[in-house]
Amino acid sequence: MLGRPQFLDPHGDAMLPSARQVGRRAVTAVPLSNAYAGRANSFGFLRLCFAVAVVLAHTAVIGYARPLTEVVDVAGLGVAGFFGISGFLITRSARRASLPRYLWHRALRIWPGLWVCLLFISFVVAPIVWYAERGDLDGLWRHPAGVVNFLQANWWGGYRQQGIMDVFRDTPYGDLVRRSVLDGSLWTLSYEIFCYLIVASLAVVAVLRRARWLVLAAAVLVFGLLLWNQYEALRFGGSTYFTSGSIGTLPLLGALSKIWFLRFGFMFLVGAVADLYSDKLPISDVLGVLAIVVTGWQTLEGHLFGPALLAYEYAILYLAVRLPRLLHVVGQKNDYSYGIYIYSFVVQQMLAWLGAAAWGFVGYFAVVMVFTVVLAFLSWHLVEKQALRFKDWTPRFRRGAPPAEASGERQPEPERVPVPATADASAPRG
Repeated sequence: MLGRPQFLDPHGDAMLPSARQVGRRAVTAVPLSNAYAGRANSFGFLRLCFAVAVVLAHTAVIGYARPLTEVVDVAGLGVAGFFGISGFLITRSARRASLPRYLWHRALRIWPGLWVCLLFISFVVAPIVWYAERGDLDGLWRHPAGVVNFLQANWWGGYRQQGIMDVFRDTPYGDLVRRSVLDGSLWTLSYEIFCYLIVASLAVVAVLRRARWLVLAAAVLVFGLLLWNQYEALRFGGSTYFTSGSIGTLPLLGALSKIWFLRFGFMFLVGAVADLYSDKLPISDVLGVLAIVVTGWQTLEGHLFGPALLAYEYAILYLAVRLPRLLHVVGQKNDYSYGIYIYSFVVQQMLAWLGAAAWGFVGYFAVVMVFTVVLAFLSWHLVEKQALRFKDWTPRFRRGAPPAEASGERQPEPERVPVPATADASAPRG
């Protein structure tokens, strides 16, 4: 009996799978633990896409004082994606490293790049704008809203002072929010750092190793809060107690908005569950396409930041392991997404101050990307990459301790996880 014809290469091997094989692959589910293999994934590509999405959304807000679209929160979509990836990779790192090593890796990934960015803003951008507008630098440094306080307030990741004096007050975005805002993207760093600390606390009490069901239970509980909040918003047009106001004032980080912590925290939490249950989480084309459709539908309806976040997280994981292998190399050796994240906002403000928005949306966005990528390139090669060279450094008093293998711990796999960014939460979001 003749079989189904196939296209053959010159050596006689089948090149294209039959329709039956394609269909079988579409409905066949494999555990995420099998589909995800070390660096053979597209997380780097997705992070870069999320970073560009944030820049695109901010281009409209910063240059023209209007959202990119009235329906879709493009910046929020990108930031939530960052948190979803971070939850998966950071939890994996915490399970495979000792607590000091985990905290050291997180500090190296966040702070050196942030510190240089803050110094660049404080001693390059702000003085240039201040001097150009006033002809001197008087009052820029020691004023309560000056450079010194700006550095002190934001040094550890809490964006507690948004501007320096009246720098960029006359830009379209400055007129919109009626204050100086130098790098509004930094406000999500405190949420990311807080999530890191939560994972660290779970590692300390051995929840990640011995009671992963508690993390799953927490995800179910938070998902219930999202459902409740969505119901309240649709029925009464308001939010619940659990999403109104802020979470106190945390040392160094400041206050966290309850609603954004719920949304970003849920994405991080579901990413953590995906890692902890990667041996049981099925990945299939049918579920992946369904998750993408649900995410797109709810996003266009303006309801992404509700139960649809669950579908969004699955779509991210699906794309990470199913996108073409050609994309796996993006971000593996040189990860510019964090640099794009922390520098894009101040670049957009500077160019808007210089009048570049008059070149039209496409021209303004293009020149913003050029300068942002240059700064991200420099940030990675001169700061971030150099800092990561110290990831295996051990204090002298601990050098005589037994290695991780001897203590029953596995060494962490090399990984780089950037932190998300978006505009100031109090400003209109696009």
